[in-house]
Amino acid sequence: MASIAYITDRNMIEFHRLNGNRTMNFWRPSNSKKFTDFKPGDLLFFLAKGSERGRHREKGIAGYGRFQKAHTLSFRQMWNVYGTENGYASEEELYDAIVKVSKNKKMPKLMNCLYLTDVVFFQAPIYLSEIGVEISNKVESYIYLDKEDPQATSKVLNKAKETGVDMWMAAMSETLGQNFDLEEEQIKHQLSQIMEKISDSFYTESEKKRLRRLARQIMDQKAEEKKITELIKGSKTELVCYTGERIEILIPFVYTSKDFYRKLQYLIGHCALMKQEFSRWSEYHIPLHFEIVAEESLPEEVKRAIDALNQGEERI
Repeated sequence: MASIAYITDRNMIEFHRLNGNRTMNFWRPSNSKKFTDFKPGDLLFFLAKGSERGRHREKGIAGYGRFQKAHTLSFRQMWNVYGTENGYASEEELYDAIVKVSKNKKMPKLMNCLYLTDVVFFQAPIYLSEIGVEISNKVESYIYLDKEDPQATSKVLNKAKETGVDMWMAAMSETLGQNFDLEEEQIKHQLSQIMEKISDSFYTESEKKRLRRLARQIMDQKAEEKKITELIKGSKTELVCYTGERIEILIPFVYTSKDFYRKLQYLIGHCALMKQEFSRWSEYHIPLHFEIVAEESLPEEVKRAIDALNQGEERI
């Protein structure tokens, strides 16, 4: 899971913050430096102009958004599609802002549009030097946040938890209130990093289809129970449900009578490794609770193994 810290127009940030916007079009000229690793679900942090401090004029991170999709549009198309989600109240103001930051002071033929959801702004800027990450003040556009320190994103979110969410935005937004939890955001990011590290599968393509079908069924069932369940970033089948008291990891399981014990060994090893990595990476003492879902009733061997793992027994 990648995270990018991108130098961001101050006026655009203020517009979204003051209007309590939780979605936005993060625009940039199509000839800008290309991303090599940025996928839906990844986080884009706002390195805000105007937040500079110290002798090196370090910019602070004002907030972040979750990348959903990208496409290329002309300026007129971009305004027609996104309107004030572009960060300005009028088409004329947006035009002037783009021309101002373009290298040749002309409107680019095409704009690269990054649509962000779950946008959050912090109560105060967070400076990367505070978490031990040093960046040059000569950076023109963006950096990969976790390139030097794999835990940089997690550290920023932890710092943001101390700083708090912007209160004005929380008051203006219909979807961001006191229930918003940066701790949950941090845990989800840590799980996605773990999944990227340990993800492996010897399921066949037909079995993977069955796993995805089971995952959809789990999500539907949890929705009926009024529980918010989502896929762990980096997995197409494994889900997470955050309750505050524990983190439920829901894993579909398919097998045949011939390969049952081989699949069971993989399953238990996968869960044990995830638990070990989470306890090593995360500062939160919230237990992972595994729930295995199969197409039929689970064999007793699976139930006993998962119960032992959930209870923290070393020998299963």
